[in-house]
Amino acid sequence: MDILKAAGRFGKPEARDVLIGGTLALFFCANAVLLVLYGFARVQGNPLITAGFLVICEVALLYWTFQPTRLHATDYLFCAFVLCAALSFAINGRTANTRETVLFAIALAAYPSLRGLSFAQPRTQKSFVLVTGAIVALGTILTAYAIVVQWGGPYVRPLVLGVNDAAATFFLMVCGFLIVAVIATGLDSRKSLLLSVFLFLSGVVFSASHVRATFIAIILTLLLALVLSESQQRRYLAVVIGVFLIAITVGLSPSHLTISWSAKAQTPAETVTTTIFEPLYPERANAHTPAKVATPGSLPPSCTTNVNMGDSIAIRKALIQDALRFLPTAGLFGFGFGSFPEMSCMNLQVHNSYLQALVEFGWAGGICFCAALLFTLYRLLPHYRSSAEVRFAVCGLAYIGILSVAHGILSEDRLLFAMLGFAAGTYETRRTSRPAMGAQRSSPVGQTL
Repeated sequence: MDILKAAGRFGKPEARDVLIGGTLALFFCANAVLLVLYGFARVQGNPLITAGFLVICEVALLYWTFQPTRLHATDYLFCAFVLCAALSFAINGRTANTRETVLFAIALAAYPSLRGLSFAQPRTQKSFVLVTGAIVALGTILTAYAIVVQWGGPYVRPLVLGVNDAAATFFLMVCGFLIVAVIATGLDSRKSLLLSVFLFLSGVVFSASHVRATFIAIILTLLLALVLSESQQRRYLAVVIGVFLIAITVGLSPSHLTISWSAKAQTPAETVTTTIFEPLYPERANAHTPAKVATPGSLPPSCTTNVNMGDSIAIRKALIQDALRFLPTAGLFGFGFGSFPEMSCMNLQVHNSYLQALVEFGWAGGICFCAALLFTLYRLLPHYRSSAEVRFAVCGLAYIGILSVAHGILSEDRLLFAMLGFAAGTYETRRTSRPAMGAQRSSPVGQTL
């Protein structure tokens, strides 16, 4: 009987709202959660566990939030992008390994999984904030411990749990969604104080871990919220932004002093620059290089430029130059999914979702992909102040959209597709609610139906 009663409680709308918020948080925090699990298990990762975790989250969210929908422009653009991707696969054949292809399919599935999600329920909002906040707090502690233990060591970024140097980036990315959720529900003096204290502690730790692009994305998102909010919210947001900037400065100060001292002590012979003179096309299992790749006399810039492989900015610059070189010849449907690393001498993905879509899925696929994002934001911006749901959609989509400029890989862009699907559903809710609001205004006051 107790089991039946518990099952009945989980079937109630209140419990379902809590489960939706918690599952949504776990899905958004997948990289951080899996990193912690793998770290404690002392393994680098497991593709089956990773894929299973993501699929379970998507299926659960789709099951709990599914509802009949009316398709609109964003849905059509997304479907057009998927069609272009399918045509690119058909034309170019298999140009990526199985792992990347499966992850890309999971990323695309995030759009329909969140298409019917509502972030309007307070229980959903609270459970999302609590779960993401707990993960960020745990990440802050683990990263701070790694910094202290490894201070002055050979690593630029701390190896959290000894297995991954991207941990600080993953935890800070989660922190960005935590900030978006809190400001979407509306700030007051108590919330702004708690958020500022929390962000100061985490900001100091993560900035000391040499994370750059994610901080920029968070600051730009906060500035967007500052511009779109009413005057009272702007004051609270200004305080949060100021505290966050101070935290970044404090966190960077010890690293700056250490780097300056090391640079003075370093001899010219110790400065290592990796030079790449010729294209490298390493063989991949179950993959091949497209026929349109680099004919003689048309080598990408990375094949003829000296690139410092120890400088991430120099690497990104070389990758973007390669993408711009390939873009004019990509055609309508591109070179094929996962083909960019085979074409560039860097043997790396471009780490820019928009350029990757244009190069690998062609002008048609890239334009549909970019248009879906921009058009959805454009349609939601006028409604920013109307509800917490719209604010979460606008800030969340803007945040992950900015982040995809520096860290975007289509096979790992499930959060971008998820926020796009959620934003599309939010716009549909606003569109269908306006006629109902108009009918309420036109009905006689005081009349009982």
